[in-house]
Amino acid sequence: MSRIQLFCGVSFALFLWSAIAAATADEPAKDPGHEQRKPKVFAIIFNMGYGGDNLPKDKAEFEKLAVACKEAHYNVILGKYEDWREEICRKHGLLMFVDLLVADHHVYRGLPAEVPKAKALCEKLKGNDAIYGYHLWSDVMKADGRSRDIANVHTWDPTHPTYCGSYRMKGNSGLVNPDLHGYYDFHFIRGGLWGHLNSAWNVSRSKDAYFLIYMAPAPGKIGIGNYNRLAYTDSVSIAYGLKGYLYHYAGGYAGDGKWDAQGQDLAKANGNVAPLGPELMKIGNPTDIYSTPMTVDSKNREHFPAAIPAGFKPVPADYWAQVEAGEVLIGAFKDDQKRDAAVLANHNIYMAQKMKLKAKDGKKVELFDRATKAWKVLNPADGTVTFDIEPGSFELIHAAN
Repeated sequence: MSRIQLFCGVSFALFLWSAIAAATADEPAKDPGHEQRKPKVFAIIFNMGYGGDNLPKDKAEFEKLAVACKEAHYNVILGKYEDWREEICRKHGLLMFVDLLVADHHVYRGLPAEVPKAKALCEKLKGNDAIYGYHLWSDVMKADGRSRDIANVHTWDPTHPTYCGSYRMKGNSGLVNPDLHGYYDFHFIRGGLWGHLNSAWNVSRSKDAYFLIYMAPAPGKIGIGNYNRLAYTDSVSIAYGLKGYLYHYAGGYAGDGKWDAQGQDLAKANGNVAPLGPELMKIGNPTDIYSTPMTVDSKNREHFPAAIPAGFKPVPADYWAQVEAGEVLIGAFKDDQKRDAAVLANHNIYMAQKMKLKAKDGKKVELFDRATKAWKVLNPADGTVTFDIEPGSFELIHAAN
């Protein structure tokens, strides 16, 4: 059996298990605030850790950080809420992701003064348009406790989403009425990428929720291949419906409004995603996932006869966009206008793909252009359209009449 056949064998078993779990879960009816709480922005979240107040406490220094975050394509900052921090974030067009695992605002620890303060804070922030949501957890979790916290915060503030993340998707399927769920796996070191993405997709669909990921900030050599690996994780996750991410904080910000080499890699990866953020929020969760055949592994090392990776579906013959050249993962979506849309994620981390597509039924292909932040019609030649996808990157297309 070739490596491409083994590529997703274990992950496919996990996919089947998660699909069955999602289909049989006895999920309660959504509360009235569910639609209102759905996030409106694709969140690129800066943090300096959670469960403590690690952000600058000096106003001038925090503002330098905010300006640097904006320049590095972050649009959300995770941390302890302070009125003055909200004011600075609002000034620079950033949202606050309120950490409810900090002293004074701890959502579940049970200290007599903390839960009432968390409640009071959430009630105060109800309807505040500078708030992205509430961070409730980002590690191995027990779903019953986190479901309790979700329910409490929904009662205190029905206008903003809650986020509960886990390690390797453990416990996510048991969450009751989540708005945002997610996980971390650091897959370049520990494996598990496809199984966790399949599970995240199924939980999102079964619970009408979205997922985020908590990414390793240096999965490759900083300044060399690190950007490619960051972009690849973003791209394949976006094909599965990802609606935002944050990095495990292990550096990046050098202080005084400056980024170190790792921070510059992160900023470049953010910049590859940020222009498409508003459009990615219009396509919801994918209706299906497909793959073209692959002839070389994702690290551009081992070559083999063309084959669909084990566990993936080929592009159906009646799908609106037929791939005639290029090796990609395809997330199939419907956009907010009910048009067919697709995220095409490069299967190769280090090599560009020269795509050749043919749209069926006389449709045109429109591609979202990062540079102009606008849709452009790809002019067909001999009934096909061509474009490139950069190494580890992705493109968003939709059908037009």
